[in-house]
Amino acid sequence: MSDLALDVYTCDVFDLPGGGQFSPTTSTLITGPTEAILVDTQFRAADVDEVIEQIEDSGKRLTTIFITHGHFDHYFGLERLLNRFPDARAVAVPAVAKEIAANLESDRAYVREFLGGLALDNAAVPEALDNLVLTIDGVELVAIEIEQADTAPTAILHIPTLQAVVAGDVVYNGVNPMLAMTERSDWPNWIAGVDRLASLNPTTVVAGHKRPELGDPADCIAETRDYLQEFVTKVDGLQSARELITHMQSRYPNHANPSTLVVSAVTAFKRKKAND
Repeated sequence: MSDLALDVYTCDVFDLPGGGQFSPTTSTLITGPTEAILVDTQFRAADVDEVIEQIEDSGKRLTTIFITHGHFDHYFGLERLLNRFPDARAVAVPAVAKEIAANLESDRAYVREFLGGLALDNAAVPEALDNLVLTIDGVELVAIEIEQADTAPTAILHIPTLQAVVAGDVVYNGVNPMLAMTERSDWPNWIAGVDRLASLNPTTVVAGHKRPELGDPADCIAETRDYLQEFVTKVDGLQSARELITHMQSRYPNHANPSTLVVSAVTAFKRKKAND
């Protein structure tokens, strides 16, 4: 039996200033007898403060904040967290750390425009890991870079003693995946990334975006793979974004945030038309 435990915080879906919604996003606190690691940070003040309270209530010493990838919703709480826990080390795999540092100022400008003050500003970046093995009270956790998710570069955190993976945006759980920021050529690599995660044989998988009532079962791996394969097949086979949206909603009627499906479908067909 492992001495480690997981405590997952998921923010609420909320309406965007320009229309549509933002998907529920996770942060995961991994605790041992005396130490803790946080994976991903949230990005709105109230949610980051909930994560801070979660850490404080655990009674454990936060040693590390691990960032899975460079989307603002997963790292813009970093500065606020480090101000509260100055002894914690913020880290990411080298490719992710490099991307975040390179894109920080453009991300800050984008978030100000896109969310209109709903999100925190952030000037902190993670440092590059020189060793992809993290520890909590001597128990090893392994950071693994994945070639493609809804962005690249990206990474997951494998916790072998729990048979668990904190998956970032490699997998989604009951939420429409964001495909609009990837190209048609990226999708097979994303599916391969899902398969790479599956090869670890986890029994617990924390998706980067999920409906909180669904918990963290490993069947979200197959759900994500099936969704991606269906989306790819129908982009190739259908004639319009409207047809694709209707089809995917019939297949996945309970998936949260339909606005993500809409923007993904519209973007896919715009690119398809441009390439015809």
